[in-house]
Amino acid sequence: MMIALAITAAALTQAALPPKLGEPWIGADRNQREASIGLQIDRSAEPDPELVRGLQINWKDFPYQKGRFPIAVTDADDHNVAVGIILDVAATGVPQSCRVATPSGKAAFDDHACPHLMRYLRFYPALSRSGTRLGGTLAIRVRYSAGPIRVQTAAGGVVLMPTRPMPRPLAPINAATVGFGPGDGLPPSVGGTSGSLKVEADGSVSGCMLAAPTQVDAFDIKMCERLRAVKFAPARERDGRAISARFSFGVARPQ
Repeated sequence: MMIALAITAAALTQAALPPKLGEPWIGADRNQREASIGLQIDRSAEPDPELVRGLQINWKDFPYQKGRFPIAVTDADDHNVAVGIILDVAATGVPQSCRVATPSGKAAFDDHACPHLMRYLRFYPALSRSGTRLGGTLAIRVRYSAGPIRVQTAAGGVVLMPTRPMPRPLAPINAATVGFGPGDGLPPSVGGTSGSLKVEADGSVSGCMLAAPTQVDAFDIKMCERLRAVKFAPARERDGRAISARFSFGVARPQ
């Protein structure tokens, strides 16, 4: 009897533990559940003319889905909580300070966000056109979720998005444009690149920001300089007036 009580107590203690982040489990109703943290960095849509790349999360080498969810989760729970933080990051990519800017109102989550991310989160540094690695201050929305894993299906409707004027490159932007090819010296893990260009009303490129850089500083700088040399037919309003606009690109690296 004593052994059975001890086993029951241990089982209850184990069940009361918050779930591990990023590790799905099966609830009593046989539905799969997961607890996780999602990060959304608040960035300007316009490329910074002085930067080649911005601060980017190094999730590959430093995963942040570690440890446990801030609170215990039952089968009836479906948590979706957001905490807004301000994170100062050094040029080494290591966070230096953190504060909660927009609390969720739930102390367990507000108290968890900064210590957790200061411990686990690391960044690829930003890079200037001159080759200087930079840190910076980031506004980040930390979203905590825990509950059933949902599979989204098509709703069957179509929503038409308003079109916006787009610039058009006078020649295709391809692997040769950005410098990909035999002898480019990049590691095999680099599969391509993507980013955005700010194209002025005269068709010139004034800003280049890599969303998927190679993280090889010299190559990323050279790649943006190549893209700055691309000539565009500018975006135009309906009345024919040329305007500045953003152009998004993506290029695969031949393997």
